[in-house]
Amino acid sequence: MKLHEIRIFVVLGIVLALSHNPAHAASVADIALYRGADRQAMLERAAKAEGEFIWYTSIATEDTQRIIELFEKRHPFIRTKLVRLSSARIVQRYTTEFQASSFLTDILDTNDSRIEFLRRKGMIQPYYTPMVEKFDKRFVQPQGYWVANRVTMIVLGYNTRLVKPSEVPQRYDQLLDPKWKDQMSLEREDSHWFMALMGHWGEEKGKAFFQRYRTQNPKIRSGHTHLAQLIAAGEDPLSPNAHSQGMASGQRRGAPVDWVNLEPVVGTNNVSALAKNAPHPHAAMLFLDFILSKDGGQRVVREVNRIPTHPEVLPNPSRLREGFDFIIVDPVKYNDNIDHYSKLWREWFLQ
Repeated sequence: MKLHEIRIFVVLGIVLALSHNPAHAASVADIALYRGADRQAMLERAAKAEGEFIWYTSIATEDTQRIIELFEKRHPFIRTKLVRLSSARIVQRYTTEFQASSFLTDILDTNDSRIEFLRRKGMIQPYYTPMVEKFDKRFVQPQGYWVANRVTMIVLGYNTRLVKPSEVPQRYDQLLDPKWKDQMSLEREDSHWFMALMGHWGEEKGKAFFQRYRTQNPKIRSGHTHLAQLIAAGEDPLSPNAHSQGMASGQRRGAPVDWVNLEPVVGTNNVSALAKNAPHPHAAMLFLDFILSKDGGQRVVREVNRIPTHPEVLPNPSRLREGFDFIIVDPVKYNDNIDHYSKLWREWFLQ
């Protein structure tokens, strides 16, 4: 056999080998960004060989179990390995693993401000999902690093026994009425809500509002769940940075609570990102498609009383996402300016 014939034979052999072993034929980036007509079949074929994926998430355990149950029903050849951590711990653990070249996880799921930190470090992989065109651009990262699968809206929550419907503030400036002095509360970690409003209003107007608001002596509470419980119990008559889904959940349990959307409502995105060197990229991509699908993950997000982002899957009740103007905390601006606004937040409200 001549030399050029040997070379052709070797090249053909390599091509055939790669085509029959897609898990090794492409990098994580190739898999994540693939748009071919055979995308679904390719992902499923290779995911069967992978057999599992690892999911780091800050979603409550009881909610993740419902998501996993439906996903594995759709893809019985994939096992989901769940690691439940706080948002901060997800970043800490994954960063440590990445720096040690120990690539253990596939999906990182938490708020987009935390994920943006990882994006800046080159630790996550942009990906394509066929669902992306359906979503409001406020839920889509411009360079393709994520699509939000759920959103949290920050609203005025109040106790209906202590605050008359006719007296409920409808605008932010009405919070400055002297009658609300010593009646309101704030969640201590909501510097992103504070920063978003300061950015929206402008530094001068924002500073004027919050400097006056601080003279209302709001009580400082730790955790939005705790804040919702105190409103329901009547310890705190009202709070302008409650989570609307917390108020809705309280209502379903019969608690005397309700909420008003002070426009612009500030929303925060929660997202699933693909790890840079995901060990099970095909299974991970099937999960990313699933969590955004109308009859899959988005349905479960609704069922567990969260706010889905798919335009055709409304939360329960629909007013959790409809009928008001909202702005999303910009994770880029958040990471650029967090030191400045955290300092102001501490000085004005926490000290």
